[in-house]
Amino acid sequence: MQKPKLLKAIVERQNRRGGDKGQTVFEYLGIIVIIVLIIGAIVGSGLANTIANAITAALGEITAN
Repeated sequence: MQKPKLLKAIVERQNRRGGDKGQTVFEYLGIIVIIVLIIGAIVGSGLANTIANAITAALGEITAN
């Protein structure tokens, strides 16, 4: 009979504590850092010019028709 009361007390205590409110800030920061690293790698490798030229060519073909 004591286990349900103990479980209920634990759940209520965790709910009062506030949960993981600050965790999402660090998750977003991690995602932003990864995106910045990917963009830096693309720009640093010269791949950015290749992508820009391909997009310009594709847009030129679309507008020519």
